[in-house]
Amino acid sequence: MSKITILVNLGTPDQPYEKEVRTYLREFLSDKFVIRLPRIFWLTLLNLVILRTRPKKSAELYRKVWTQWGSPLLFHTYAQTGQLRKLNEKLGFNFHFDTAMRYGNPSIKKILYRAVNNGYKEITILPMFPQYSTTTTLSIFELVKSIAQKDKKMFSGVKINAVNSFHDNKLYIKACAQKIINTQKTLDKPDILLFSFHGIPESYIGDDEPYQKECIKTAQLIAEELNLNDQQYEIAFQSRFGKAEWIKPYLSSRLEQLPKEGIKNIHVFCPGFSSDCLETIDEIGRESREDYMDHGGEKFTFIPCLNSDDKFIEALMDIHTSPTLHIL
Repeated sequence: MSKITILVNLGTPDQPYEKEVRTYLREFLSDKFVIRLPRIFWLTLLNLVILRTRPKKSAELYRKVWTQWGSPLLFHTYAQTGQLRKLNEKLGFNFHFDTAMRYGNPSIKKILYRAVNNGYKEITILPMFPQYSTTTTLSIFELVKSIAQKDKKMFSGVKINAVNSFHDNKLYIKACAQKIINTQKTLDKPDILLFSFHGIPESYIGDDEPYQKECIKTAQLIAEELNLNDQQYEIAFQSRFGKAEWIKPYLSSRLEQLPKEGIKNIHVFCPGFSSDCLETIDEIGRESREDYMDHGGEKFTFIPCLNSDDKFIEALMDIHTSPTLHIL
């Protein structure tokens, strides 16, 4: 009972209401890895403008996707952890798993302390982001390091490793391909398969930010697994925030253009999201569908995320045993 892997996802408000959403957004948008603007300027704008207007609108969106089990993202991440425990028992392994969120609850700090208090001497951090980004993966690693360094006595003798990325893991790629195949079985063949990844500002891209390259590689590998040629799939980036240029092509632009190019039936899959959440269920499943149909599209299919699919759980079991980074 000395090793444990902590699955870490982005996070979610505790409830889909304005107060809880404001608390969540304050933590999320205060992260210097997410927003790289001068701190005084940004925090002033955040507290005086954004947190006074955005929480109400965001809460309305969260209520549309909220389930009887709470936030979809939190529910699915808990389910992944539970399925890993079941597979672990079935295979006769002696691994242990827990769940944490970068923002909101359960917090990384709470789960790290629980792991150490329970006697674990080796902790593996598994960010649930297949493609590495400084805005997500690095933010998690730096928070973990900060927590451990602030309480050296507590974390004395504890080894903390992490999985940097699994964008090209063979089992992950196969799980994505199988998800697409299973969804398409009873549907008309699409004119194209569109891979949608979360976008980041163009200014973030550099030697320390391989995110865009890893997204492209993931899409290429899934396409190869599905035997698709270059004309049968596309890559786009969603969820642009603010006025700055983000990595392209923008999903919103392609949804407007595709019908004009004669592409009237599309399937959309989001390989960068390990769990369905607001950005997939509502932004893709509702908003993107409406945009596409309003511009002349005829058929739009949103392919759900991997969630707790057996193939993905098998991939995670493989991924967590091969950490690539030493944090502490």
